[in-house]
Amino acid sequence: MSAIFISRVARVLVGTLGAQLITIGVTLLLVRLYSPAEMGAFSAWLSFATIFAVVVTGRYELAIFSTKEKDEFHAVIKLVVLLTVSISVLVASGLVLVAPLLDSLPSVVSDYWLGLTAVSLGLGANKLVLSLLTYQQSFNRLGGARVSLAACIAIAQVSAAYLVGGVAGLVYGQLFGVMVATALAAIWVGKPLISASATASWSMVKQSAVKYINFPKFSLPADLINTIASQIPVVLLAAKFGGESAGWFALTLKIMGAPISLLAASVLDVFKEQAARDYRDKGSCRSIFIKTFKLLAVLALPPFVAFWFVGEWAFGFIFGDEWAESGRYAVLMIPLFYMRFVVSPLSYTIYIAQRQNLDLVWQLTLLGLTVACFTLPDTVDSVLWLYSIGYAIMYFIYFWMSFYCTKGDAK
Repeated sequence: MSAIFISRVARVLVGTLGAQLITIGVTLLLVRLYSPAEMGAFSAWLSFATIFAVVVTGRYELAIFSTKEKDEFHAVIKLVVLLTVSISVLVASGLVLVAPLLDSLPSVVSDYWLGLTAVSLGLGANKLVLSLLTYQQSFNRLGGARVSLAACIAIAQVSAAYLVGGVAGLVYGQLFGVMVATALAAIWVGKPLISASATASWSMVKQSAVKYINFPKFSLPADLINTIASQIPVVLLAAKFGGESAGWFALTLKIMGAPISLLAASVLDVFKEQAARDYRDKGSCRSIFIKTFKLLAVLALPPFVAFWFVGEWAFGFIFGDEWAESGRYAVLMIPLFYMRFVVSPLSYTIYIAQRQNLDLVWQLTLLGLTVACFTLPDTVDSVLWLYSIGYAIMYFIYFWMSFYCTKGDAK
């Protein structure tokens, strides 16, 4: 593993570590300010916002790393901004038109539909600015952007607990935090880049939209399906076993997702830039793929083995007896979290090779598996164990698909 790669990972890691410490720290407050049922309702609402956030960019922000000319680079940025705003408006209009049908969805969705749309727009814009900071190799600012997002949401949600209270406090806190943090990250991207992108020609924007059509054609449905597969469990648990189960599950995902976001996401930010460069220049990114895999697999094993023995106790000790059940959920899902930690950053090679059709097939299979796991079993334990093992197997397949795509001749 090169010293430059490790140095870049470390720079992003510092910021991501700060963001995760803030998230975990504020969670200690939130679980005492909000009940499991309120956290479950908010998590269901945020699931819908997260799903819409995937749609608004058309996934064209991923095309930024495939551009070779400055004009094309600026055109793709302008395209993503236009799509984010336009699709967000369409989502808002669609929610208004189908309002009478929203009774079949969790009530929190119909109660806070406008905030849901605004958060989706903000999250989509945040994806763009983080991609731009990565492209610029501004890894210190990238880490700062992650910290600011976590900090802004944390401060807003804690403050809203006293000012508003209930689910509304969580919703409005999320909205305020996302908007402020995204605006700050946009400033860090730099006015010259924003100005150059704003003046990109419409003809180049259209050409770029056509040239990188595989991203909305394959990546968008694949990533949308993946997001639905990752977010729908909260909704299905709430519907089948009640809001408390959804709240416990949501806390499990947040806390167990922390190491994934902490290191795996930091590795991804650096890996995708270097892998894309190696793929363009050498026709293969297999060397950096293998080195990154070894790094992730070795780093992840000791903490996950230790958590198997102390996880349930740790949740109860840290978050209180009311949330101890989340720890039991987490232990059941260790195979899933380990495989996700190791494989998810490496799967970016599928985008580099533009083999999104393979990804789409995998995501469709994953969605079917997820729905089956959360609808067929009759107990929460059976649901989570089946989900964990099935997901781990799917990620094993995903690894070999990603490895296959590291060679430029993988067609």
